[in-house]
Amino acid sequence: MNVHLIVAHPNPDSFNYALHKTALATLKNCNLLVSESDLYKDNFDPVTSDKDTPNFPALEYYSVAKAQRWAQEHQGFEASIEREQAKLMACDLLILQFPLWWWSFPAILKGWIDRVLTAGFAYGQGATLAPKKVMYSLTTGGASNEQERAYYQAKIDGLYQDVFGFMGWQVLPPYIAHGVQKINDDARIELLDNYKQHLNCVLKQVSDT
Repeated sequence: MNVHLIVAHPNPDSFNYALHKTALATLKNCNLLVSESDLYKDNFDPVTSDKDTPNFPALEYYSVAKAQRWAQEHQGFEASIEREQAKLMACDLLILQFPLWWWSFPAILKGWIDRVLTAGFAYGQGATLAPKKVMYSLTTGGASNEQERAYYQAKIDGLYQDVFGFMGWQVLPPYIAHGVQKINDDARIELLDNYKQHLNCVLKQVSDT
């Protein structure tokens, strides 16, 4: 199995990075093929523009979806998009690591979705990317009771369905670390141990399907 991990956090000393490193170690310990994209470290540009498809014919009416489909047919994407799409083509499982900001993806990750999951490649008629499996690992500001946890879960379910459900991917149970800023080191270590167990359960689920 080939697993691709994306981490979207600006601070390499953050708990998100600790979760990301835990995933890397766990997956490699299982002798899986692992690739990664560190969006902040790579200085990934989240802004969709005509620079994404630099050779799109100047006389053609420009729309993002039209230009993306043209680039898909003519190998005409900007280099960073081509690299990310190649990683997706090669993987069986995609894991996204990110903090939940304003109930959604960080801007850099939303930009990755906009620029990499393009028309004609990831969705739409004749899309060339076969459906994969996807899992979210994320942190939140905290949930003080079961009602708040359920609210977070509904938001995260929406983030799954609005993107990967739409594309027909198999969505796997997310790992959610609530309120990591408010807990001590022992509690953080326990969360990391729980994440290892979660990953092992997910891998078993994937291997059984």
